[in-house]
Amino acid sequence: MPTGRVAVVTGGSSGIGLGIVRGLLDAGALVAFCGTSNERISASMTELAAGDRVMAEIADVADPVSVSAFFATVRQRLGDVDILVNNAGVSPKRRSPDPWATQVTLEEWRRVLDVNLTGAWLCSQEVIPGMIARRWGRIINIGSIAGRTTPKIAGPHYAAAKAGLGGLTRSLAFDLGPHGITVNCLAPGWIASNMTAPVGSSRAEEAAAAIPVRRVGIPSDMAAAVTFLAGDAASYLTGTTIDVNGGAFAI
Repeated sequence: MPTGRVAVVTGGSSGIGLGIVRGLLDAGALVAFCGTSNERISASMTELAAGDRVMAEIADVADPVSVSAFFATVRQRLGDVDILVNNAGVSPKRRSPDPWATQVTLEEWRRVLDVNLTGAWLCSQEVIPGMIARRWGRIINIGSIAGRTTPKIAGPHYAAAKAGLGGLTRSLAFDLGPHGITVNCLAPGWIASNMTAPVGSSRAEEAAAAIPVRRVGIPSDMAAAVTFLAGDAASYLTGTTIDVNGGAFAI
């Protein structure tokens, strides 16, 4: 359990990210999270009601200046970061039935790669030196089933970025293992959130019918996996991608 550890969750103001923040707080961690909407951050902080055990700031993970400023604030207020969860992501929706290749502009392609993949790299660079110095650290990248198999809904830019997270995970795990740092990736399938649809909706029920466990995931499913990976019990687990999708990847 990450009791007393300092954790950072990017994209933590809603959906999966907020569920992970809540799970880490419940496990005893001090948690900082970032988002891109003051309104969502304010609402999330009110909902969490965790006092000085949690902090939140506006930050764009694709912007090195913004990332550096955010982590400087975290270190000042909570201390050195022990656990990093790279969760921030964007997934543009299909605008027409035409092939994705005819719809994705270069600007959109770059933005999706920058947020979903480069952002994880920038945030990891911020915490790795301190983790090396303390010889302990946990980096957990939030990938997607879209990066593991043929994406049914997500676009090629999102799938490419999430597949890239798997490669980044393995590379960092190999490089940082001798320093007491583990790096793993979680690949969620359908998780009820603002990116998909709420539990009980027609879209969620349709998705559940195609999942072996016959339900869609909820943010606490992801939070449980993150909390495990963030603890000492997972110290021999690194460089892997764990599928959190109710068996959807197995079929």
